[in-house]
Parts: sequence; C-alpha cells; structure tokens
Amino acid sequence: MAGIDITTGKWIRLVTSKDGGVFPKEMIDENHFKELNVLDVEVKAHVPCNVQSENWLFDENTKIKKIGNLSPQQVFSLHTVEKPKTIFGTTGNELQKDEIKKLNHSLEIIKANELQFDTSMKGDGRHHYKLRFKYNGHEYNLALTDPKFRNEDFDQIRIPCATIIISIPAMPYEENGLYYKFVAKILI
Repeated sequence: MAGIDITTGKWIRLVTSKDGGVFPKEMIDENHFKELNVLDVEVKAHVPCNVQSENWLFDENTKIKKIGNLSPQQVFSLHTVEKPKTIFGTTGNELQKDEIKKLNHSLEIIKANELQFDTSMKGDGRHHYKLRFKYNGHEYNLALTDPKFRNEDFDQIRIPCATIIISIPAMPYEENGLYYKFVAKILI
C-alpha cells in the first residue's frame, strides 16, 4: 500500500518486512480503506529495499485509523504530478538491472493520454490486464494492478486523459531478471 505523507509530500509504501513484504490486502478490505483516504499509521523504521526507497516498516501491533479524505487536487498540492522525460528513465515496459541501479525511487505519478484497457486470457485460464497509453510522445503497454479497473468490462474502453501511478517491483521477474513497470492506480 503506497501513498503520500501529508506532512512531507513524499511517497511512502507500507511494508511488513525489511525485504519489502507486501502489505496485506485483507487489512485494507477489512477496514474499508479506499484511495484518497487519510490514514494515521504507526511505522517502525524506514526500510529501503533495492529500488523501493519509499518503503516503511508498518507496526503490525498498532491499528491504522482513517482520519479523513482528500480530493485528487489536494493530493496533487501535496505531491505534484511528475513530468519526467520518460517513465523510470526508459521508453520500454521493463528495466534491466543496470537501469534499476540508476534509480532512487519506484513510484511515479504522471498524466497519461489515450488510455486503452486490454484484457486477454492466459493459457492457464487467468485474465491478464494491461493498460496502453501515451506519455510524452512514447507509447507504453503496462500490466494493470488497480483492482478498480481489473475487469473484463473495461476491455477496449478508451479514456482521453488520466493521472496514473506507476510502480516497479523490488525484485526482478525470476524467469528473465527484468523489472516490469506496472500501473498501480488510475485516478480519473
């Protein structure tokens, strides 16, 4: 789970272990946390892991409290939409290990154009969700993990413009050693 620290305007990602343990989805669902909620969270320590410099170790012995909501405009006043030349320094959909070493962050928020959702079926019967879009003259085709848009009903839908949050994993894909960029959140 990632967000913006309302006191510093910097990205934070809550993790459950020093090696980037993923925040439990069940905890988000059980507490009905949604995007743009303001949460009061206790953290133990800053625990950067590889390129994920934003990681903070969540204190699992404390309760997360929802203390408010922000509008997208309020969030963007805390942390402006970024305008890098390319996403994570490349025009491709993945990063090599040497490209990862040049980065000091794993989250970017950008304004994308000509968004199109694509759903396909994998050989094992699972759906595969992707988002094609243009940014700064380059076309990207990234995996989509935003649960709000992981639905076959969005297949082939086009959106002229949206703000999106893109992330990269702490560890590479085991089969080929590449770090694949993915769309974590779409804010329309």
